[in-house]
Amino acid sequence: MRSPNTVPSLRRLRAFDAAAQTNSLSRAAQMLRLTQPALTHSIAQLEAELGTRLFSRGPEGAFLNEAGHIFQKRSIRFFAQIRSALSTIDGKRADEVLVEQQVSKLASAQMRSLLAIWHAGSFRAAARALRIAEPSLQRPARDLEQIVGTTLYRRSAAGLTVNETGAELARRLALAIGEIRSGAEEIGAASDARASLRIGVLALAPRLLLAKASSAVLTEDDTHRIEVIEAPYAQIARELNDGALDLVFGALRAPPPYTDLIEEPFFEDPYTIVCRRDHPLADQKKVTPTDLARFDWLHPTVGLPRRDVLDQLATDWGLPMKVQFETNCLTTITSLLASSDRLSILSKWHIELDDRLVSVNHPPIPHAPREVGLTFRRNWLPTPFQAQFLASLRHEARERAMPESATSRDAMPLTA
Repeated sequence: MRSPNTVPSLRRLRAFDAAAQTNSLSRAAQMLRLTQPALTHSIAQLEAELGTRLFSRGPEGAFLNEAGHIFQKRSIRFFAQIRSALSTIDGKRADEVLVEQQVSKLASAQMRSLLAIWHAGSFRAAARALRIAEPSLQRPARDLEQIVGTTLYRRSAAGLTVNETGAELARRLALAIGEIRSGAEEIGAASDARASLRIGVLALAPRLLLAKASSAVLTEDDTHRIEVIEAPYAQIARELNDGALDLVFGALRAPPPYTDLIEEPFFEDPYTIVCRRDHPLADQKKVTPTDLARFDWLHPTVGLPRRDVLDQLATDWGLPMKVQFETNCLTTITSLLASSDRLSILSKWHIELDDRLVSVNHPPIPHAPREVGLTFRRNWLPTPFQAQFLASLRHEARERAMPESATSRDAMPLTA
């Protein structure tokens, strides 16, 4: 259910939710104004989709079994996300009765249309992605506007697309759908719903910790899957906020750029000046700014924190910082460092895994404390597999570098 166009059946989820609340198929049918056979059929379809029964049925009623209780937790969070999104869609707190009416009218096709437009960037591109005619997309998209009572779309150079309100509603709906995906994973439903974790990683993140934590949890169950995506911070922070990633590992920004994101620091990983192992400065006991000024430097791309620190060093230490080579590619920087007398700035932990490079014995680099840790969504509830990974990663961090006095600002729970 990672696909942006995969939307669960609201009809089936409503039937499940009502039956779980009432412990009675007949009362649930009355609540939803359905016939009992129609409600029973919806629940049976959901159970078939998940690959397991959710209720134990008997003369006394229909009661949630173990899988049902697991899935109900996610179903409750699914509808709570939707209610929360609709209650503040125009920036003001809406009446609860109105919100419930809106939720009851919402259809899967309307959610699917908004999400497809949000992901594809326009009505035309969304229709192509869904393989339907554009008028077939227009109808549910416009129906959704009528339900929420506000404009969700605007015209752009690419055609009709979501406006700011529509984009935020789509983001919240995507997070809600993520709850159902997690519920399916938690009850072990179907082979394509195996436990998964998507991690965004920054260039200088301590990969050894990530590798050890991943190996520890994957060794226990080889059906689980971890996907690691390396990208610039702005991109992975946005994808985390949108629900496309589960967490981000690397240098913290303190505070993160979105209000829904929180950070958990592990340890400090300061910047250091780096050279190749047989560089003229490698064995020098005390390196001065004058010594550093004799060599060319490799510059990180403008906008990266390392570039800001290096530019400030040029001013503070009087270094002749002529920019001859500039890149955001870490592999390129380390390769050039290893094959030349150039210098650059990397994190202390990063060079520990590269035998070709060493840190220069330079004066302390003046920069704000650089903490490495996790970033995740404020209301994220990890699955047991994800919680297991978090525990493993925290253990590796504590074993390697975390001072005993350090504490987490907003540590996630270890169990779902």
